Amino acid sequence: MAINWLLLGGHQLQKREVITEQDVVKQDVITECYCANGHSILTDAGVFQGHPGLTLKLRSKTAEGILSISPVIGDTNRTFIDFERHPGEVVEICCPTCADPFPVYNACPCGAHLVALFTSPKAQFSKCIGICQRIGCLHSELLSERDLRLYSREKYF
Repeated sequence: MAINWLLLGGHQLQKREVITEQDVVKQDVITECYCANGHSILTDAGVFQGHPGLTLKLRSKTAEGILSISPVIGDTNRTFIDFERHPGEVVEICCPTCADPFPVYNACPCGAHLVALFTSPKAQFSKCIGICQRIGCLHSELLSERDLRLYSREKYF
């Protein structure tokens, strides 16, 4: 069995944790997700690995449609419904219920923005996940709250 080490910060010799293969298989799944007005965006419009997808309304200059994305952190599976996608196009990501755009969290290295999808009914940037507005961006998978903070603070982008 391969052993990987996760450094937990502080003195490296004192704070190490063994990461087993079982830990790698374990996936984080979003079980709650809301727009800024508190509408749940988890629906059965798309089902991924047995979990309801995050359903988003997309607006481009010429079209509107629906996008359902996997609630599994890091999974890039998605289903477009009544929307013709054009790789590289920047779209507005909105709530499918109230049609309000999701707020911008940070800039993406591709030049578009990461928008915040909230993991509690009360809109708090400390409890959000992010997704890029550019169709086909390498950063267009869900980024967890922790990853968003690390990217912002450490300037990984």
